[in-house]
Amino acid sequence: MRFVITIVVVFCLCFFLWNRKKAKKKKCSDGMKEVKVVIPDDYYSIVECESDGKPSIIVVNSALKNFKNRDVFGWTCSLTIYYKDLAQNGMPTHEESNIVLDYVEKLGLAIKGDPDHPNALFVARETCDGELNVYWQVNDPKPVHQYLQSIIQEESYPREMEYRIEYDGEWKSVEWFLQDFPEKEE
Repeated sequence: MRFVITIVVVFCLCFFLWNRKKAKKKKCSDGMKEVKVVIPDDYYSIVECESDGKPSIIVVNSALKNFKNRDVFGWTCSLTIYYKDLAQNGMPTHEESNIVLDYVEKLGLAIKGDPDHPNALFVARETCDGELNVYWQVNDPKPVHQYLQSIIQEESYPREMEYRIEYDGEWKSVEWFLQDFPEKEE
């Protein structure tokens, strides 16, 4: 009798474990694997450096340095905006900077989408030599591309701009921004 009970318990345990593994691999109705992703709260660092002898100011979302689910946000969207009014060394005037950064903030909200389930993560922005370059890592590139195309077609932007969206599952194109920068000596 004990032998039969042991076999039944082992069978039930194996069945339970088999079903559990099966549930973990379960796919969503659209055929994609469901993944739980924990998005860290944004934490910004400012880096001052030089690029080709010109000053460069970079704002980095340092919270993404150790982000584990990079493949979920496997598309890099890079946007370049060309400043009009420049001060010295290719840096924008204060007024020019405000115009462009306000615009980029609105773009970022639209590109990110739902704050609770974002489609994009802000990585960094760099101001250098008359340009502002902004980088996001994106989950689904289609709505971002459609949104940016509509802005370009409607010519509803304050400064000339261009963008690219490319697959980069390992975040190679933004890895430089996510390094540990040396502390600035005062």
